Amino acid sequence: MKSIHKAVRDQFSQHADYYAESSAHAEGDTLQVILDFANPNGTEKTLDIATGTGFTAFAIAPKVSHVIATDLTPEMVAKAADLAKEQLIPNITFTVAAAEALPFTTASLDLVTCRLAPHHFQDVPKFLNEVHRVLRPDGLFCLTDSVSPESENLIEWQNRVEKLRDESHVFGYPPSQWDKMIQDAGFNIEDSAHTRNALMSFMWWVRPHKNPQDVVTEIRKAFAELSPDDAKKHYTVEPSGDDFYFSWPMYAVKAKRI
Repeated sequence: MKSIHKAVRDQFSQHADYYAESSAHAEGDTLQVILDFANPNGTEKTLDIATGTGFTAFAIAPKVSHVIATDLTPEMVAKAADLAKEQLIPNITFTVAAAEALPFTTASLDLVTCRLAPHHFQDVPKFLNEVHRVLRPDGLFCLTDSVSPESENLIEWQNRVEKLRDESHVFGYPPSQWDKMIQDAGFNIEDSAHTRNALMSFMWWVRPHKNPQDVVTEIRKAFAELSPDDAKKHYTVEPSGDDFYFSWPMYAVKAKRI
């Protein structure tokens, strides 16, 4: 069986350009809420975990002293580094690292951010323990990720659909479980917000050039089987000819290291 880390590397190493052009990652409420929660004063030594092609790191870099951006996939790190050079961002460095094994000294950072990534993480509690370790006392952790609704049926549905589309998906937790895991790791939750990512075209998201037609058909069928209320309330489904648009529910947390 392929390890989660290998599945993630295989997935993202092939699609760095795709994610660099992704409006769902470049835009949406999830980026602004991270910036609002962080509210840096310009002196923070900052870590952005699972930076991907760098959207969050680039947005926060002008507001802090320095950003270290990490990602598990070397190709994503290389793409982000190229984009940082193009955008003339001077106070950012890049490192290949797993979220569960951060190569940084204990209590060495002021601010840690992580956006739209933990549903790919092999061990979320271990990731949270690592964030706690590298932050100084009273350091700030700001997280956003896709979440499942607080419904056993929809938790199962959403994770099944995500896994069908992308085998590197591990699990999208509901907000209540995120709260518990963050508190169990030694943080005090200071604020939280329910939001969502930018609307996505189903045919863009499902990547028919990569996924077999039977998988695309199965995922489309799963969406069709949602109740009209669930489709609209939880996933903002909007028909558009042969396609449709939707978004995932997102959860943002601002937590202080105890």
